[in-house]
Amino acid sequence: MAEDTYERLLQIPTAQLVAMALEGLSQQGKMVANVIERVRGQLDGVVGVTRPERIYLAGCGDSYFAALSARYAFEQFSGLATVAVESLELARYTLLPPGSLVIVISSGGEVSVTLEAGRAARQAGVDAIGITSQKTSTMVQEFPCLITAPDLSSNDAAEQVALILGNFSFSLVALYLVALHLGQRCGHPQSRKFKHAIAEIEAVPEAIERATRASSEIQEYLEGVSDQADFYFIGAGPSHGVALFYQAKFFEQVQRPVYGVELEEFAHEQFLLLRPDRDAQVWFIAPHGPGRERVLEIMAGCREADAHVVAVTNSDEACVQGQAHLTFAVEAASEMFSPLVSVVPGELLGIHALGRWGSVACTPVRRRQMAQLTRGGRKNT
Repeated sequence: MAEDTYERLLQIPTAQLVAMALEGLSQQGKMVANVIERVRGQLDGVVGVTRPERIYLAGCGDSYFAALSARYAFEQFSGLATVAVESLELARYTLLPPGSLVIVISSGGEVSVTLEAGRAARQAGVDAIGITSQKTSTMVQEFPCLITAPDLSSNDAAEQVALILGNFSFSLVALYLVALHLGQRCGHPQSRKFKHAIAEIEAVPEAIERATRASSEIQEYLEGVSDQADFYFIGAGPSHGVALFYQAKFFEQVQRPVYGVELEEFAHEQFLLLRPDRDAQVWFIAPHGPGRERVLEIMAGCREADAHVVAVTNSDEACVQGQAHLTFAVEAASEMFSPLVSVVPGELLGIHALGRWGSVACTPVRRRQMAQLTRGGRKNT
């Protein structure tokens, strides 16, 4: 989305912007359903039938977070070694072996280092495809691309906000569909589960809609949090990217320091920062999966450190509820695809944080600076 759109939105009074964002979020399930249909119709033409030896997923910001969450689906359903890497790392530091497939992700299709990553792949003699929502972007001009832009009924502000909030989910669902497509084409044994996996993905839009019903509960929760609170968002496996997304949406809305951390790294590092006088709020994105036992151990440690523990989970297990002060249940049949739904409480948290604390001054100026940096507007990019 153009920076002038961001600036117009940021001129809207906070209360009105919050209401608009909540209305936009209510449309996200419908938009994801539209993206699923659109992307499935493009897979044969863009991904093709070649069997790669290794997959690289590259992006920045939300796109990188989506890559982190999707890499496990690629390995499970295609049997191909998959690496999620920040675009700059791939463009300037990664040696791409023959037979690799690079998937570059940029919702706007104009991020300079993501374009550079795709060009680096091409120069290395390996295939590169893109995932973007912008049909007329530089990415589409240079690479075969899956277009994730959902059909819009109008051009109103609520739909524009819905697009901003949905970019992570749109990219992520496209990545899942590519992983399943490759698995089928390569004849991987897990591809026998293709129909079940597709059914899970197709059930996501309604699950997203139901997850938005936690809005009032999250607003009430934030009203009880002090102005000095420190926030930590923790996830492992497919949920690591979700934790980083929570962090990004929170400080994008209110520009205050927060921490998005991989589960085990938190136990080794940021755990030392927990202070009762700082009103530590520790959110665990904790779907049922192999990391569950470790999640429970670290939750217990946080409670002992007098932190307030919040869990976002797709399970009603008593062990999770027993360790968390507050639980938000989301519907997801498996941990693999849970990020598409577990992302919603983080979106709601960011929106209500904006209502709780407001945004800082000069945000439009900072947005312009960010646009220069990410789109190559400065000479050193």
